[in-house]
Amino acid sequence: MTERIETAGCFCGAIRAECRGEPFWINYDHDDDCRRAIGGPLTVWIGYRPEQFNIVQGMVKTYSKTPGVVRSFCGRCGSSIGYHDDGIPDEQYLTIGFF
Repeated sequence: MTERIETAGCFCGAIRAECRGEPFWINYDHDDDCRRAIGGPLTVWIGYRPEQFNIVQGMVKTYSKTPGVVRSFCGRCGSSIGYHDDGIPDEQYLTIGFF
């Protein structure tokens, strides 16, 4: 059996990533912060362990409005990539639009 590998990238192609293995969580969210960060009424978040997620091209930009929560995006085209919460260090969440 082969390992599952999902590829991801921003709109302009400057950021490319791979996720290896199965995600541990998939769900949607529509709270105020997520709606504003994504620019839409809701998004689907896909949860991977940090060791499963690897940026293979480019450098992400980050922004934090909420202490301990860091959102990542492409500095060229603005595509949302995901977020990391220091309170749950073994979890990395990526937006479905990045895939």
